[in-house]
Amino acid sequence: MGIPARPRTGSKDERRRVPADTLTGPEVIKAAEALVPLLREHAAEADETRAIAVHVYRALEDAGLFHILKPKRYGGFELSEHEHAMVALTLARGCASTAWVFAILSSDNIAVLSYPEETQEEIWGENTYATLAGNTNLNPKSDVVKVADGYRLSGRWGFCSGSDFSEWLIFNAPVGESQEGHMFLVPKADAETIDDWRPTGLRGTGSRSMQVADVFVPQHRVMPTADTAFRLQERRALHPTFDAMYSPWPSHGRFTFSGVGVGAALGAAEYFAQSSSTMTRVANALGGTVKLADQDYVATEFADAAGELEMAALLIERRSLDAAELARRHVLPDERVLALQHRDNALVARVALREVARIHALVGAKAGFPEHPVSRAKRDAEMVAAHVTLNWRQAAVRYMASLGPGGARTTDGQDRR
Repeated sequence: MGIPARPRTGSKDERRRVPADTLTGPEVIKAAEALVPLLREHAAEADETRAIAVHVYRALEDAGLFHILKPKRYGGFELSEHEHAMVALTLARGCASTAWVFAILSSDNIAVLSYPEETQEEIWGENTYATLAGNTNLNPKSDVVKVADGYRLSGRWGFCSGSDFSEWLIFNAPVGESQEGHMFLVPKADAETIDDWRPTGLRGTGSRSMQVADVFVPQHRVMPTADTAFRLQERRALHPTFDAMYSPWPSHGRFTFSGVGVGAALGAAEYFAQSSSTMTRVANALGGTVKLADQDYVATEFADAAGELEMAALLIERRSLDAAELARRHVLPDERVLALQHRDNALVARVALREVARIHALVGAKAGFPEHPVSRAKRDAEMVAAHVTLNWRQAAVRYMASLGPGGARTTDGQDRR
């Protein structure tokens, strides 16, 4: 299938307004909940075409979801990591690919805020709906040439989730003799899309490769990668009421990816619960059928899986609230808190993958077809859990190391043990 046409979103010719700059946290979560039926209706299409329908993406825009982590100066709601996490989890119950795109583009609003005021104005000054996609992994094969007032950039980056719809792209490329990574912001119009996204899961994210050839990038859109967190702290003065800028970068408290995995698995559990009364399986090799709802093993396995998933969702709710509260109080978490957030991100993704696999097994061979909702949820959860930030062994090792002497207190002196 071809790459979908990009929607018109707040250009000079179409000044669209966000729903209201006074939307509260509960209101945006309720708005996400209202979108679940629409996302569920188009999830199979997104999986098959490897793209989110334009009107589905537009519905997320109209609901104001991309304004959750955006400063009020640019029409944002200045909400928290908690709302971000719960919206990602909620949307994934309908379509994990759509939720993934939301999570990426919403989180990348914070990346924009690490750049100078001039850059922020360039991106959002005339288009409050503008979003940033791309890939922040360093590409050592890319080429950067220093010129007057900026650089000329060439290279190709894969896994650019959300790039079907974003107006801007971010790329990480080495600069100078030291080959230190720098983040380059490039208009989507200056890049070429390579239609190479054919994975087993999260197929609708459109995470295609993007390529640029000798594109000029002015100095104000270039920043050393290592400076991102420091520059974000500097820019707080531009948006003094936006507490999310006091979160660490990158922030595990946003549950940017793992919330999508848990939401996908919950969606599979909801489908199974609603359909189990009419589901059947072949009784044995000689034929016949049995109703799943009549089987004790189905009841025990599904109840266990559903309970585990609900506990994972509650953990996301609790930890994202904790992270949002620290940011509200302008308290920087210490390594022990960061390691705990990292552990729980990887943990809930691990739980989601395990439990959706159990539900998949209950359905049987019918779940082997790609259009089956449980098949899609399992494939999506697998793709989520494979993300580098959710590596369980790395998270577990970091967590164990954090339990040693020292580092048990946040900067406000409160014990977090």
